[in-house]
Amino acid sequence: MGKIKVLKKEVYNKIAAGEVVERPLSVVKELVENSIDSEADDIKIEIFDAGKRSIKIDDNGDGFDSEDIEIAFNRHSTSKLSELSDFDDLNTLGFRGEALPSILEVSKIRLKTSNNNKGEGVYCLFEDIELKKKEEIAFNKGTSIEVIDLFYNFPVRRKFLKSNRTELNQIISFVEKMALVNFKISFSLINDNRSILSYGKVKSLKDRIYQVFGKDFLEELQEIDFEQNFYKLNGFVSKLNKGVSLKRYQFFFVNNRPIREKTLIASLNNTFIRYLEKHKSPICILMLEIPSKEVDANIHPQKLEIKFKDSNAIYQFIKRAIDNSFLDDKDFNANIKYDFRKTSDIDNHSFKREGVYKDEIVQSQRLFSETSFFDDDFDLIGQYKNSYIIIEKSEELLIIDQHNAHERINFDKLKKCFYETKITTISPLFPIIIEFSESEISRLNEYKKQILEKIGFEMEQLSRNSFDIKRLPQIVEEQNVKDLILSIIYLKKDEINFEDKALSIIACKNAIKVNHKLYPEEMKRIVRDLFKTSNPYFCPHKRPIIIRFSLGDIEKMLKRK
Repeated sequence: MGKIKVLKKEVYNKIAAGEVVERPLSVVKELVENSIDSEADDIKIEIFDAGKRSIKIDDNGDGFDSEDIEIAFNRHSTSKLSELSDFDDLNTLGFRGEALPSILEVSKIRLKTSNNNKGEGVYCLFEDIELKKKEEIAFNKGTSIEVIDLFYNFPVRRKFLKSNRTELNQIISFVEKMALVNFKISFSLINDNRSILSYGKVKSLKDRIYQVFGKDFLEELQEIDFEQNFYKLNGFVSKLNKGVSLKRYQFFFVNNRPIREKTLIASLNNTFIRYLEKHKSPICILMLEIPSKEVDANIHPQKLEIKFKDSNAIYQFIKRAIDNSFLDDKDFNANIKYDFRKTSDIDNHSFKREGVYKDEIVQSQRLFSETSFFDDDFDLIGQYKNSYIIIEKSEELLIIDQHNAHERINFDKLKKCFYETKITTISPLFPIIIEFSESEISRLNEYKKQILEKIGFEMEQLSRNSFDIKRLPQIVEEQNVKDLILSIIYLKKDEINFEDKALSIIACKNAIKVNHKLYPEEMKRIVRDLFKTSNPYFCPHKRPIIIRFSLGDIEKMLKRK
């Protein structure tokens, strides 16, 4: 007897639904996109238990015709496509015809809708994948759709949902993105009867960025408006030598669809290498418009990924647009760094070959037993490329990464003071008021507040989203305060050694940078302090600090032996 069977309809329908509906965010995404496609300019999202118990989306767009309702909840039904060739000219967010039947497969649905301004509407109740009730009601133009008890009949999927906080954070982040690209639409989000965010419709992307992220965030950005051939890019990117330590502030939209795509990410970050310090990442809110025929939005069940017909052309266009935005910057010629930070041949030789990095860790563990090696007896040779300290010690040549070395020094000092509750703090010279976006504030839980306080940040809450920084660790530069706090906020609470990761962030942000000239006494002090740390060979992020060459190594490389 054969082993292959045809799946039961209820089984394959659940599997198909699971590809579209993974979590509450999936439902919010599909329904909000439908509201936008219906030309609504007011969208209200109300959820309970972060969407696990219920999700309701109200909009004032074009509602359903009564006779279309049952069809809309059948699989493969859509108003967006008729023929396969229609994929060549997609201008809507939803088009698969799978969202509503997939949601219905794993939930109960209440629908109120009207396609007219006469107050004539329809109410429908769907349960157990069937239409149980349909009646005429008084209802204004628009749609109200409520999804109840998500995965009530799919317990395997339900048990894998994350905590309410995690699920809510996902929804908040999505709504922020949709609000950015759809600034002419008002958005509101309510969770458990508490208002989370509310953005009234505005006239420009700049106004929306101000609503979502605040004045300080907006002041770090410069505008891009660039067009070439059939491509157009507008939005905002970091100003010269600005930027943040988190790459999460990179928002890309292609033909009004929020996208994470490797070509866009690579073009942005590679172009900004010239304009930012080594450990900074650019902010961007960029809207790319290209002909529909040059992009495939149909490669992912949830439309989260796209594929460009000519990725290289997109890459070069983004690069030209960003470079062009800096041409009129008066500080450009004076301050631009043309060092592309190419890795030195020594770095390649020592660390890029398979297994060498691991060997170096083993070697460092062995050398820790050689305590005499870390005595302070050494000869300073100098500094290479204003980034690497070169010394002679114990008849060996040592190349020391000054940033990684200083990061290790800072970390060990901070860790000792942290666990002894002796971190030195200071008051800021001028008031530091930090405004957080809703997705940021939602991640600032009590545990993280306690860690920040123990590290040395005294924060007085002025409103739900703003804090006055009364005191800060002495090691921290005032201009780095928000960046540091955000980096710690976005650490996952369940990460191993959360406190160490938080301390390593502070140690890194306040360490001497590469391309920074040091005086001889400064170099000597760094080396002495490094040799007194718990691990002189690796920084807290496990990057190497020291490369060692014996005379034999050098003679072998120079073919003298």
